[in-house]
Amino acid sequence: MNEEDIQNLINQALSCVVISKVELDGDQLDALQNLNEYCVNLSLQTPEVAKRPLKVIYKSNEEFKTALVAFCLCHALTNPRRKLKENKEFFEKNITLYQLPGNLKQIDFGDIDADNVREAINWDIVEDWKIYRDNECGGIKALVDEKTRLTGLEGYKRGGDPLYEFARFHRQFAEKENKIAEQSRIEAQNAFRSAVVQSVASEVAKQQLLEGKNPMDIINSLLSQEDNLQISSERRNPLQITNRKK
Repeated sequence: MNEEDIQNLINQALSCVVISKVELDGDQLDALQNLNEYCVNLSLQTPEVAKRPLKVIYKSNEEFKTALVAFCLCHALTNPRRKLKENKEFFEKNITLYQLPGNLKQIDFGDIDADNVREAINWDIVEDWKIYRDNECGGIKALVDEKTRLTGLEGYKRGGDPLYEFARFHRQFAEKENKIAEQSRIEAQNAFRSAVVQSVASEVAKQQLLEGKNPMDIINSLLSQEDNLQISSERRNPLQITNRKK
């Protein structure tokens, strides 16, 4: 096989059009197209393809499927309503790639729920995977640094199965982001409540002073009312878990 034939084969692998049996939007297909090009370039670095260039399509498809399994696994671990059967083996069994005439690469997601597939695939996860798979940049360490802006992820344990390592990171990163968002929501709610209470208290105090009441009695009364308001609010707003159907 001469150099021209090898280059033509590589170009064919790079330019194949990715399609899916699950309907995806244009942005998602663009992300998968970009992922395919990355997988082809990654496969060119493997000893197998270096020795036998004819394996470039096979190895790039192997890498492409691994990425899709990782994406679905990430979504499963960050969605509390996913079933326990949806593990690495389940996704490996159900995701199949087909090379079709016209240089098409078709993805069949088998028994994986179509909505879950659509939620799992996006540009962010593709870019995260590319950082993770680039060992020259540090693999999981580079991904942690990138996503956390060098602040790290407390409690995260590196190592183990690469797909689960990638998915566990996204699970713990999502937990961290959700905690920050919830704390911000509580602080904003408390600030708003405090502002409302202060505004009402100011108006009440003005009215009572005009009526000739003792200033200290007014202060003690307002403080007592604020404490009661806080207790009442906490009783009316217990932690709620809303079940939503997908």
